[in-house]
Amino acid sequence: MPASVSPTLPIAAPKLNIAETEKQFSTLQMTREYENCQQMNRGLAGIMKRLSKETINTADQTSNTGGFHSDTSLFQRDEPEIATLRTMVGEAVEDFITKFNLENGGGPLPDMKIRMWGWGVIMHEGDINRQHVHPDAKVSGVYYVRVPATRSGGTRDQPGGSIIFADPRPRAHMNPTRNQISEIVITPKVGMMVLFPSYYEHSVTPFKGSEARICIAFNADY
Repeated sequence: MPASVSPTLPIAAPKLNIAETEKQFSTLQMTREYENCQQMNRGLAGIMKRLSKETINTADQTSNTGGFHSDTSLFQRDEPEIATLRTMVGEAVEDFITKFNLENGGGPLPDMKIRMWGWGVIMHEGDINRQHVHPDAKVSGVYYVRVPATRSGGTRDQPGGSIIFADPRPRAHMNPTRNQISEIVITPKVGMMVLFPSYYEHSVTPFKGSEARICIAFNADY
């Protein structure tokens, strides 16, 4: 006689005990906007225009295509507008570093010594800034002195003159999911300062306009 077969009995489904999600390796970016900066910005624009006529253009040694790029000694100048901006940048960098250390599992650094350097950039119609990082620094940023109105340029999602941040996780682009966000777009304003880790890849889209676009970029190490 055939052997009898025991019926299959249902098993109890495992009960979920723990389910946790967390953000890992997040990237901190800071945006600050300032009021009553017209007088300082007029002075900064004048300084940049003089430098563009009186000093060497280093744009071809940078990520810029076109435009004027000063050397990196801008913060060493003694004009009051430069001194004011230098103080603003120093306060912003210190705030960013404090938040960055907390975000990345570190504590306060009571003996922190910050070294900063900056340069000015004048961009005209069609000039661009190619995607790049700042390998010799820990914090980078930009302050917008003059942002002209654009006739057109870029796209609806990336207006001309925008700063574009690329996903810093290189493998995230390998097989992206549908509607995955791989770029963060910030449209500049006069008086805006943007700070970010120096490893955060970024670029600037070209704009179309008759006026010059002026900004002061900076690095910090500590």
